[in-house]
Amino acid sequence: MSGNNLLCWICGKRPADSAEHKVHAGDIRSICNHCNNAGTQVYDEAWRRLSSYLHANWRDITARGSFDLSKVFGAEAAKQAVRVQLYFVKVFGCKLLEDGIRVDLESFSAALMAGTAHPEVTLLVTSSLVPAGQMLSHESDVSVLRNGDEVYSAVWMNLVHPVGIKICYLKADAPVREPPGFPWHPTRQRKLVKLSPYKGDTEPLVARRDLRI
Repeated sequence: MSGNNLLCWICGKRPADSAEHKVHAGDIRSICNHCNNAGTQVYDEAWRRLSSYLHANWRDITARGSFDLSKVFGAEAAKQAVRVQLYFVKVFGCKLLEDGIRVDLESFSAALMAGTAHPEVTLLVTSSLVPAGQMLSHESDVSVLRNGDEVYSAVWMNLVHPVGIKICYLKADAPVREPPGFPWHPTRQRKLVKLSPYKGDTEPLVARRDLRI
């Protein structure tokens, strides 16, 4: 998607001239350099720290079935938990726009600009069932539930083996349920994150030719 004639969806002011990375896939251009750098890099850094911890300690985490954010961020766990969520709010907003999924991104933008948790976005952390060596990384299609043109929910799964993250948008008061498992939101569960089941319509169960190996 070219950003030459588009405005950044986050600030709505500057040209969309930054190639924002998704979790591990190709570039898209839907936000400006300012929003991708000065505006949101603290969110990127929070996820980098957590991702490194998860991959370094995944065997112990899966044995316990949960992890404690205070082990990663110490006394700043509550603040950094919000930033982790906002990292995924940013990349999910870019993905929804890229795929033409008509979710109102004003609430995504407002959360990112204010540095406050998005009330309708939760994360599920899961462990891949794909055998080691078959797949390094994968992005699912976005699974969407609609009522006519109105999007009730959208779920997108990103996997960097063996850690999978489901990003879930659920419109407030929509008559649908969150995916099965333990949806995490930084203002509710805060520090403790429980692992959720892997199986679902957003995850691959076997490697396919279109997956990045």
